[in-house]
Amino acid sequence: MDLPLRLRIKTDDFNDGEVDDDDTATHDEIEIDSAYGGSGGQVSTTSVMSMSLLDMDTRTSLKPLTSISEQSMSFSEGRKYQHYRSGRYLLPNDQDEQDREEVKHFMLLRLTDGGHFLSPVAVSRYQDRPAVKIIDLGTGTGTWAIEVADRFPNAQVTGIDLSPIQPAWTPPNVEFFVDDIEDEWITGHDFSLVHARHVLPFLKDPAGLVRRSFDHLLPGGWIESQDIGHLVCCDDDTMPEEYPIAKLFHHITTAWGKLGADLRVGPKLEGMMREAGCVNVQTRRFKIPIGTWMRKPKEKELGVSFRMVIEGVVAALAHPIAADSRWSDGERDVFIRRCHLALRDSSVHAYMFCYFVMGQKPVEGRGEDGR
Repeated sequence: MDLPLRLRIKTDDFNDGEVDDDDTATHDEIEIDSAYGGSGGQVSTTSVMSMSLLDMDTRTSLKPLTSISEQSMSFSEGRKYQHYRSGRYLLPNDQDEQDREEVKHFMLLRLTDGGHFLSPVAVSRYQDRPAVKIIDLGTGTGTWAIEVADRFPNAQVTGIDLSPIQPAWTPPNVEFFVDDIEDEWITGHDFSLVHARHVLPFLKDPAGLVRRSFDHLLPGGWIESQDIGHLVCCDDDTMPEEYPIAKLFHHITTAWGKLGADLRVGPKLEGMMREAGCVNVQTRRFKIPIGTWMRKPKEKELGVSFRMVIEGVVAALAHPIAADSRWSDGERDVFIRRCHLALRDSSVHAYMFCYFVMGQKPVEGRGEDGR
């Protein structure tokens, strides 16, 4: 595969491990909005169909993916992990994890009533409008980048990730690169939107990435982060002191903290954006229930989705937690069972916050309020 020079150099570190392209899985079905419409990065809710979470890739105007190496995997405990810069991220990137990422993607779209982003970026559904550059940091499966590119033909979308797990075919206005977003970027400047979802809590220096994002923005461009708070909350004393899900997220916050990351950085990001020079900084905080204890249909959908997201990661996280806590295999397995039982207990009214934090690069000659 002919890669750009920097990517060719970076992929020299990849093992020649075989990637299994035949992995299959049975996917839960969920109600997903199928028609696009509106503005501000939103999806129409007027047309709804039942579909597999992995059946979203029915798009037109596709081109082959040429910027990604496929020889970057390693294996542990029967799970597949990215090998490039291994040890930076504790979760696998195999098909099960990609399925879980698709559920997270649906969950956040449902949370925002179809909004891929909340920042007021001047994207258009018409191709003859001025081009807009968008970069998706930690793009993962690439679904967010592909959907934004597909909906907004005047957007040139770039996705960056440590793992080459994006689809082989993409819309003509999206491009993926294997790279470390904490290195110097090789993907250009003058972005109208720098988007980072589920990324900043896992970095050693989130403030540094905010500063780099600011430097790569056009004047008037926006940074937007979307992050789960990783702190289990309860408002009515229904959550027991030894609630397994609260313990799970306490353990993983501690584990990532030993790698230098702060999983609970969400409330601090507004200050980091202001320090970087952003104006019009704002935080929108959304409550996501764990399970089906809330009453409204949308809240129940969010609760089911979040339960699936957590269920899909319990076992993978239990191994590093057990090693760090010096648990026996039996203690680890009991903890996993307790977590799964707790996720199905609707008598506990637990939830987490999700933080959408936005900041704008000032336009020359305007004040701190962007005016």
